[in-house]
Amino acid sequence: EIVGLAGLVGAGRSETVQAAFGLDPTATGRVLVDARAIAPRSIEAALAARIGLMPEDRKRQGLILGLNCRENTALASLPLLSRFGWVRRRAERSLAERYQKRLRVKAPSLETIVSGLSGGNQQKIALAKWLARDCDVLLIDEPTRGVDVGAKAEIYALLDELACEGKALLVVSSELPELLGLCSRILVLRAGRLAGEVPRANFSEAALMRLMAGIEPAAA
Repeated sequence: EIVGLAGLVGAGRSETVQAAFGLDPTATGRVLVDARAIAPRSIEAALAARIGLMPEDRKRQGLILGLNCRENTALASLPLLSRFGWVRRRAERSLAERYQKRLRVKAPSLETIVSGLSGGNQQKIALAKWLARDCDVLLIDEPTRGVDVGAKAEIYALLDELACEGKALLVVSSELPELLGLCSRILVLRAGRLAGEVPRANFSEAALMRLMAGIEPAAA
């Protein structure tokens, strides 16, 4: 399923997914994958549990802008593509080709430097990196920030397709209509804590805003 994570600025949305990926320390709580508790104290532990994180800032955290499409797509899979410390270039190229075709990345070639791509195609490469790693759980922070309308529609369709394939997606977004359109349920954070959960049957921007701001619903 696709679960949304909503909240005002400073509510702790990005910090939550970063903690689940082992980037930020946790004070309490558990991470469960397939009903099995894991301790993501490092990125290596999260990867071993097949968790991937697509961060909010793709240019600073999601991509290496000076590398090409092939290299960025394969970044998270290098341990699987290497033998005795050497990357198997043919396998790397095959992997990159497969996922760039699936995501319909528009680039002159696999050797195109990522910094020269549009925002939408950069975002597709950032996502392709984790699909190539075959993660079961995808933590996606602001999936369509800085991309055009056409690329947004393609990303939405892809996320829905991944959920149908059995992937678990936790999506952070500051755009409430985006969460309402994508998710089966939405968790709302306020001041670093879970303020409530809204099932799809009760979806509305008003319901989410009340939880985000801590406003009690009016009495009937």
